Amino acid sequence: MDCIERPGLGSHRGRVDRISALSDDLLVLLLARLRCAAAAARTSVLSRRWRGLWTHLRQIVFRGVALPFLEAAAGRVSPAVSLLEIHVPVPVPVLAGRLAWLEPAGIRSLLCAAARTAPEEFVLVVPRRSIQCAIDADLPCFHRATSIVLDSLFLLRVPDGVEFPVLETLSLTGCIVVDLDALLSRCPRLRVFRLKMSRFYSDG
Repeated sequence: MDCIERPGLGSHRGRVDRISALSDDLLVLLLARLRCAAAAARTSVLSRRWRGLWTHLRQIVFRGVALPFLEAAAGRVSPAVSLLEIHVPVPVPVLAGRLAWLEPAGIRSLLCAAARTAPEEFVLVVPRRSIQCAIDADLPCFHRATSIVLDSLFLLRVPDGVEFPVLETLSLTGCIVVDLDALLSRCPRLRVFRLKMSRFYSDG
């Protein structure tokens, strides 16, 4: 924190917090330079002035936030962000070689929470070594998304009525689409489509 000491005052009472005195817009710009929503959220320990400012970032990137907390964090994000990028970490027991998997229900719920933020670009990466089998999930409506990237083992369905009216780029890695024709028909502006299969166990 950038502080200065006023002449003639004590070392503590004379300190002026100039950064916290900036406007919200400027503080949000500072937080954006961190390029990590979790790191931006931790700035709330500086003072009450910083609390909740990270939720107004236009580009939200979650790294290292455990799955049980991701949905709640996504729910605090201000709608209509330009980017929502989520990298779900591998659970600690999996890293230690013990049996423990991410719950498919948690991933499905996270997808729905992400859709509610209405991002222009959406990225979701779920390490394949952290899931026991393909995640059976409905792909929710991302009505503002121009780009969607999904990287994990998904068995995707597109419910009736779900459309992607402005989607231009769709990248699916490790995903199986139950009805690919139906998905593509819901993307009238699609220009780039990437579909890449991968082995179950791979670096995630």
